[in-house]
Amino acid sequence: GAAGATGAMGAEGATGASGAEGAMGAMGAGLSAEARSAKADATGAALDSYKYVGFEDRFRGSQLDIRGRAAAYVPLFEGASDVLDVGCGRGEFLDLLRERGIPARGVDLNDEMAAVCRERGLDATAGDALSHLLSLPDGSLGGLIALQVVEHLEPAYLMRFLEAAYHKLRPGSKIVLETINPACWFAFFSSYIRDVTHVRPLHPETLQYLVGASGFQRVSVRYSAPYPDELKLQEVPAAERKTAKDIVFNENVEKLNSLIFTYLDYAAIGERM
Repeated sequence: GAAGATGAMGAEGATGASGAEGAMGAMGAGLSAEARSAKADATGAALDSYKYVGFEDRFRGSQLDIRGRAAAYVPLFEGASDVLDVGCGRGEFLDLLRERGIPARGVDLNDEMAAVCRERGLDATAGDALSHLLSLPDGSLGGLIALQVVEHLEPAYLMRFLEAAYHKLRPGSKIVLETINPACWFAFFSSYIRDVTHVRPLHPETLQYLVGASGFQRVSVRYSAPYPDELKLQEVPAAERKTAKDIVFNENVEKLNSLIFTYLDYAAIGERM
């Protein structure tokens, strides 16, 4: 994911792989059984669970950093219960919910991640997100969040995941899907392509549409992790502008900044009505 303004470029920002869940679990959606098996074997050999934990530790940031970024979503679940954290990773968001007295549990395909959560007294199981959702009774969830997961999912799997989420959530419940913002070129080239388990970038408008098309209403996009202003391309200061070329130069700087250096992450947020 995107390194986030905080690490401007070091830690993978709100980014990357809470998605251990989608990273290896959903990668085979839409393939034949033989192809899925071969792909899983190849990926398993290259990225064992413990290795991916190490990848997160290096590129996604400290648990304190991740907690700080994820805290912005806690108010969306105030008063809720039975919240599911998909791709819960090391349990940063589950921790935040527990501190606010919001009952929640997590699921992550990575055994190591789930084990880390349980060692900290959090309710987390190892398993595939879609299979876990389908095993639940309809209307049994009071909220669902997936931080840096959907970029790990094949399109067919993502659509099935959204459909299942709609049925498992109770009316009035929120769904929050955070991912890297590929409309920000820096986020795409610096963070998205760094993680070999990423399957497909999702433009904010695309994910917003897919969430709405799956039945959710009041779907909005919330941007986060702004690229630091002091690191953007700089305009010629007003006091130093002398020619029309300076004006054109500044206009071009503004255009480039709006494409390259904007918000590194975003979340599509919808409600089950």
